[in-house]
Amino acid sequence: MFSFKREIVFTGYSFIVPSVSVGNVPQLAADAVIETLQLEPIGLLWSPALVPIVGAPAFEHTGGSEAITTTAELYVSQEKKLLVLQLRAPLVGPLRQTFLDELGDFVRDRKFSHAIVLSSCFSHEKFDIRTGPFRYVANEQYEAQSPDAAHLKDDRWTKHSGGVIHGGGFASKLLDALTARQVPAVVFFMYVSEGDNTAEGLMLARMLNAISGERLLASERTDFRWPSSWKHLFGTAHPRTLY
Repeated sequence: MFSFKREIVFTGYSFIVPSVSVGNVPQLAADAVIETLQLEPIGLLWSPALVPIVGAPAFEHTGGSEAITTTAELYVSQEKKLLVLQLRAPLVGPLRQTFLDELGDFVRDRKFSHAIVLSSCFSHEKFDIRTGPFRYVANEQYEAQSPDAAHLKDDRWTKHSGGVIHGGGFASKLLDALTARQVPAVVFFMYVSEGDNTAEGLMLARMLNAISGERLLASERTDFRWPSSWKHLFGTAHPRTLY
C-alpha cells in the first residue's frame, strides 16, 4: 500500500490527512501546507479503494515539469517531524473501510504521536450563529496524551456535538479506526459552501497551524501561500462586457 523513496522512522511524527469533502477545502489546506513548508515528496499510496488519476505537477519545488501528480502522495518534513498525505480523489465506497483500516494500522505501527484529520461540512448544517465556522472532534487518547490537546481550548473553534459531519467524507470513519487502535487523533473541520474555496483552504491551514501550537510556520513566515497550480483552478475572471 505504501511506497517510500527511502525509509524513515516516523516515531513521534504528526500525521495530517485531508478527507475529500465539501469544496475540497481540506485538500486546499494540505496544498498550502506542502507549498509553504516546501515539504519533500517521500512516497505514494496505492490501493484498490483509490480512483487512479494523473496530472501535471502541483508544486514547482517537487521536480519541475518532469514531475507528475497522482491520487495519493506523501510529503515529509523531518525537521518538523511531519508527514502529510495528500488525496486528490474520493474513495471507492465498498472498499473504503478496508483502506481506512490499513491506514489506521500504518499510523499505529509506525508510532506516530498523533493524527489530524482535516474535513469540511456543508454551511447550511451550522445552526449556532454565535460561534465561528471551525469545529473539532477529538478522541480520548488525543485529549489525554497529545501535547497539542491544550490548544483545543480556544475561542476560535468549538467542540462538535452534532454527530454526523455532513459532507465530511471519511473523516469520522477514520477517527473511529484510529480510536480503535488507541491512536491519538482529532478531526478538525470548517463549515463551507461549494464554490471558489481557495480562501477557506488558506483559513483552514492557518487554524491547523494554530491547533498545532504555531509549529508549522517558520518564524520568518507570517502566512501560508498557495502553489502556482491554483491559478488554473477556476479559469479566468468573468468578462467585464458581460455586465
